[in-house]
Amino acid sequence: MELRARSGQHGIVRVWLLGRVSIERNGQPSPDPPAKALELLSFLLLHRDRGHTREELAALLWPDASTALARKYLRQTLWQLQSALAAELLALNSGWVRIDTEADWWLDVEVFERAWEASRDVAGARLTDAQARELEQAVALYRGDLAEGSYADWCIYERDRLQLTYLAMLEKLMGYCNAHRRWSQGVAYGQRILRYDPAREVTHQQLMRLYHRAGDRTTALRQFGRCVDALHRELGLAPSAGTVVLRDQIRQDRLHIAAELAEPGTGALIELQQRFDEVQESLAALRQYVAQVAGGGPADARTDGG
Repeated sequence: MELRARSGQHGIVRVWLLGRVSIERNGQPSPDPPAKALELLSFLLLHRDRGHTREELAALLWPDASTALARKYLRQTLWQLQSALAAELLALNSGWVRIDTEADWWLDVEVFERAWEASRDVAGARLTDAQARELEQAVALYRGDLAEGSYADWCIYERDRLQLTYLAMLEKLMGYCNAHRRWSQGVAYGQRILRYDPAREVTHQQLMRLYHRAGDRTTALRQFGRCVDALHRELGLAPSAGTVVLRDQIRQDRLHIAAELAEPGTGALIELQQRFDEVQESLAALRQYVAQVAGGGPADARTDGG
């Protein structure tokens, strides 16, 4: 999917909400409108699929002001938006405000969300090349968290939602890279996830497998150490039994590698092999737990990489 405006090559207004909010009009950067006008524009664009009453918007942006004063502020802010850049974006009447969905504009969040909807129910290993390219373009749009510098309650909620979507996209791309033997690219996606969520244990596991399947057992074991450190530092937890078993399988070179021999593009086979590996790890963890209970002592959960 090309990242283009809904009509025309560049569009009249292009808006980036991921990271620092920036606006371009007729191909040229536009000066930022006042802060409240920018917040109002961001809210309307994020909720572009419906109209909003003026009462709703006034109470949202000026919750501590009287109803009459909040309505006055809203009128002034709408005028600022129309004067500055968004006359083409807004559809107004006496009671409602909404984004004109028929106008010529482009929004990074719209492209980002559309890419996710197209592949959210597809496992990473089963993504088509076109779906993977669309996700790659979408994650490239994620220059930072939504509307950096804004701490309105509504923005914080949307920021968390979009960040979780971004991490899920990266995980899908890790699965795609694993299925197509693109080890280094898959590792790069995993490292981006850990910059946002250092204690995401499932990502550490995926990285361990990627390193091992790329033939780098040493780095795979070192990744286990990073996982242990992050879990302890962030959550005060030890790694799960499954992660410890994965470490032991890599240490002993017992991680199943039959899927590596498949031709590139056989994602279903590799996904099946990954599931088999995970079942094997779960069974080994269960055996370890049973042995621990029967022996009355803790199972070996050493955290070194040797």
